[in-house]
Amino acid sequence: MANAGQQVPRCAYPDCKNEPRPGQAGSAAEPGYCGLPDPVTGEPHTALTAFRRRQVLAGQGGQVAGPEEPGRPGFAVWRYRRAGAQRRQRAEAAEARSAALQADTRLAEALAAKAAAEQEAAAAREAAQAQVAGAQRAAEERLAAAQQDRDDAESRAGQAESRARHAEQDTARAQEAAESAHAELDRAREAADWQVAQAREDAARDQAELRAAFEAQIAAAEDARAALQARTEHAEADAAQARSAALQADTRLAEALAAKAAPAQPPGPARRRRRPPET
Repeated sequence: MANAGQQVPRCAYPDCKNEPRPGQAGSAAEPGYCGLPDPVTGEPHTALTAFRRRQVLAGQGGQVAGPEEPGRPGFAVWRYRRAGAQRRQRAEAAEARSAALQADTRLAEALAAKAAAEQEAAAAREAAQAQVAGAQRAAEERLAAAQQDRDDAESRAGQAESRARHAEQDTARAQEAAESAHAELDRAREAADWQVAQAREDAARDQAELRAAFEAQIAAAEDARAALQARTEHAEADAAQARSAALQADTRLAEALAAKAAPAQPPGPARRRRRPPET
């Protein structure tokens, strides 16, 4: 309760006699306002509704003091609360600017990471292209070396034949040289033929091994499918047996219930003695 002579703060809404409530999370009250619904408009007393009400009263010619007027009761409390609200707004603005700076920093980092990734991708592409070019150059060099070897062999054979033609005076040595050249040429041709045949055999063997491996994979898949089919059939047979056993149990239960529900036989002159159950 306010002491005698102490000024009691009032809600800043026009013609409101209630005391202002402190603003809390989840409530409609704002600093300097009570937050209660207006009996005329039904809207809660806030800064926005107070502004609208003053506009209406001003249009009607009313003279209602606003919260900025020092002569209104509760002006000191309203000014204190307004200063606190302004400080909170400045703090929120500073936080927003800090968040924006952090967002800009993260964006710059993301752009830098993207540029680095693009540079790495470009370097990887260039490295791959260089490797392909190197492989092509190596293949071309091997082909050129093979052609050079063939040309050298043919050149040597021609030189041998030329020496044989020019060695007519020494018939024996010329014939031997010619035979040697022919033999060398034959050996070179045989070696070339053998390499070609070996390459074909290697290719055929690799193809056969690949075919055998593929057929083995197909056979393994077929075996797995057959095993799965067998397990499925076995499971279905077990399920059928289980269903049959369940039906038999249901039949025995129904018979037992029927026997239990049957009326007892009337007493006769001579009751037959029950035989003990067989074990």
